[in-house]
Amino acid sequence: MHENIEDLTHLKKLDSSTVLQCLQSRYKQKQFYTWAGPTLVALNPLKDVPDLYSKRMMHLFAHESFTYKTPHIFALGQRTLRHLQWGLGKTHQAIVVNGESGAGKTCNALYLLSFLAAMETNNNEVPNSSNIEVLLCQSNPLLEALGNAQTLKNENSSRFGKLIRLVYLGEGASTQLVSAHIETYLLESTRVARQAAGERNFHIFYQMLAGLSDSLKTELELKDVPIWEIASERDCNAVDEAQFHATVAALEKLSLEDTANQLWKLLAALLHLGNIKFTVTQETWTTNQRHHLESAARLLGLNSNELFQVFTVRNFQAGTKSPAVVRPCSSQNECAARRDTLIKLLYRMMFDTVLESVNEKLQHTNNDQGQGHLFTPKYLCILDLYGFESFQYGNSLEQLCINYANERLQYYFTINYLKEQQVHLANEGLNSIDLDENVLDKHNLISFLDGPVSVFGVLNEECYLNRGCDDSQVCIRIQSSLNERTKGVRSMPPSPRMPRVSRTKAPPVEFAISHYAGLVSYSTVAMLDKNRDQVPGEMMSLLSKSKSPFIKLLLGKDALIFNATHTMNGRRHTVLAKFKNSLDNLMRILNACDVHYVRCIRPSVSEIHYTSSPSQRWDQDYVDAQLKACGVIDTIKVSSFGYPIRMSHEEFATRYQYLSSSRRDRNLDAKEICRRISENYPQMASEVRVGNSQMYATEKGIEMAERWKLQVRNQAASIVQRWWREHLRRQKAAVTIQNWWRTIVVVRAANKVKRWWKRKRSAAQLLLKVGQISNSVRVVQRTVRRWLARVRARRAIRQLRAQISCPPPVAQIDENWCDSNATLKVVSLNWAENNNCAKPTQSPSLISLQLSRLNYFYSVGVISIRRPPSVRARFITRKTCLPFSFIPPKTQLPTGLTDAYL
Repeated sequence: MHENIEDLTHLKKLDSSTVLQCLQSRYKQKQFYTWAGPTLVALNPLKDVPDLYSKRMMHLFAHESFTYKTPHIFALGQRTLRHLQWGLGKTHQAIVVNGESGAGKTCNALYLLSFLAAMETNNNEVPNSSNIEVLLCQSNPLLEALGNAQTLKNENSSRFGKLIRLVYLGEGASTQLVSAHIETYLLESTRVARQAAGERNFHIFYQMLAGLSDSLKTELELKDVPIWEIASERDCNAVDEAQFHATVAALEKLSLEDTANQLWKLLAALLHLGNIKFTVTQETWTTNQRHHLESAARLLGLNSNELFQVFTVRNFQAGTKSPAVVRPCSSQNECAARRDTLIKLLYRMMFDTVLESVNEKLQHTNNDQGQGHLFTPKYLCILDLYGFESFQYGNSLEQLCINYANERLQYYFTINYLKEQQVHLANEGLNSIDLDENVLDKHNLISFLDGPVSVFGVLNEECYLNRGCDDSQVCIRIQSSLNERTKGVRSMPPSPRMPRVSRTKAPPVEFAISHYAGLVSYSTVAMLDKNRDQVPGEMMSLLSKSKSPFIKLLLGKDALIFNATHTMNGRRHTVLAKFKNSLDNLMRILNACDVHYVRCIRPSVSEIHYTSSPSQRWDQDYVDAQLKACGVIDTIKVSSFGYPIRMSHEEFATRYQYLSSSRRDRNLDAKEICRRISENYPQMASEVRVGNSQMYATEKGIEMAERWKLQVRNQAASIVQRWWREHLRRQKAAVTIQNWWRTIVVVRAANKVKRWWKRKRSAAQLLLKVGQISNSVRVVQRTVRRWLARVRARRAIRQLRAQISCPPPVAQIDENWCDSNATLKVVSLNWAENNNCAKPTQSPSLISLQLSRLNYFYSVGVISIRRPPSVRARFITRKTCLPFSFIPPKTQLPTGLTDAYL
């Protein structure tokens, strides 16, 4: 019935059973994230869910508007980044990912880091391999290979704490990631030398054994070895080989190729050192694994005899001026302990050196370094700390430190958040509730662990005094001090006395502490030696003689620390003291930040449930214990009425002054403006409250205020845009009218020119036509005149023929017979008198007729314009006479006349 509730604070009934039912219902529907107020509850799906963290989901949450989001690790990252960009709350932000071992802390921190890196990649115009977000993602596989291992509860358990500090510059949407720094806490270096049954060493050993080439294995003398003591090759699998290539790629991206070769040599040397065993022959220490000793010495650049002597001979020195006393080790365990000390020392120094190289790569800034003097750096911290651990056997100093760190974080949340919120809200005049008394009293446990008379105090004192107490005496001292401190305390004592039966059989070597997650028994066996973490001076002297430059690089900064004596100045160098100092520094960082919590919950403790269905993977009692231990129920109670976002009245009034009803309200004081704003929006009455000293709001209330602020700004922007669009439309209309009028003027002028040109062209065409007509008229007139002339000529010729047929003696044609245009003259029949072309002796039958410009001759029915010769003449010439003849065109001859020769 609670399947649609995404925030546990909205439950009508707030108790553990209701919360469990809601979480179980969401888990069956593969909804693994749920809000518990400002805290995100993350259920471990116990298998890969690719769609849950795909690029599509990243894109969805990265581009989602500032509204109340679906619970997801990406939503928490987006919310934290928004708070950092827009200055909501404190300047710096922090995300704490905690929970039991195997609850999914490392995966959630990794996906969170990938999301923040993807946000920066979207903002960069030219993403490349030198960008800070790319380097940050590449550093994670390398650190996981060096610091993670397989345990009984988790296949990829982080064996060190990690604080990733992301440095941002800028304000608002222009905020950019410029650098990063990774700080680690308490690397479990004892795992390098020995592991519990069913557990493995760090991943890097198995990756190297599975992925190195045969040639490199031969060079490092790793082949043909039946078994390795610290990392068995039989435990390697296909996943290790794939992860080896990812680790090598990370080293290349971080420009650590040279370091990689030295890294393989050092890890191979540690493998060889782990196989060295010691035997006594005639009161002299020897070893049957001489080839392993020589291989390790060669890879470390040391002399094999000197290396073996460091393992088997101890140097004692009473003071700085007294000579050293040399004594062989008394047992094989002592020799093995000195060998393991060297192994742990080298691995720890190697891890710190690689981490330092990674931080150097992450410290670079982007090209826009000019922002440094304009904006103050802002930090976004991601804390991935090891989860609470409680084994049935073998809880030692490592588990004590891990559980102490979780206690400090739980104390910070329970006391500094829940109780502080309760008191603060009551002082501000807001509602308050009563929290569980046992939860509020758990802060006493911190003083039981690290106070003057406490577990840490007893262990450090025994290390400083070096009185030679055995394990049982240390256990008795711890039990006595804790029982004395718990007098008068209502809560259950952190260290109940051991049963009387167990004390009669053997001296006690275990003490119990009631942590927030339950009762845990710790063994004091070898706990003092682990706390001392003492490195023999002769071992440091031998390493300083190494011919390997990588070993000298490892010793660069740690030589002075390891050589320091256990005086008052050297007391801080115990493991517990250093770890407490690092946690104190971590708490100072968290106090300067707005902290966001991710509570990782493991549905089942049994490994059998990993392959079963979601309903079978749910262990009701186990989940309930984790919810109570993490304080989720109390978080829901506080968050249901609490207000995690606080800001001053002035800041709230400045940020949301747009929500004020009128401009006159802005002349009031900030607190009154805030009250007017809350009155104008009744929907925010339960989400935003006006306190006596500052404003209090929930995440939903701030999102509602941001949404309404955005609506008001959008409305104002719409008005401005509408006015501007109207202005643009009017301007465009004016320009259109002006263009139209200019076009009209131009068209009118053009039409006037066209009309003038048409008139002119019409007149020219008219004149042309008139000319053509006049020419035609003249042609017609000429043709008619010619025709009339021809008609009259024919008529005259007919008359002449008629007269010739009956000629008178002398015939003369009257001039009146011809008109004024064509004068026909009848001349004398005498050939001598006409054109001088005929002689008088010629035949009188030849008649010469002269018309206009032409003379026609008639003889024997033939009319010719040429005078026929009187006699036949013969011409003898080589050339034709045609070029000298004159033949007029036929058009000039009267109709019916031809040109012929007799």
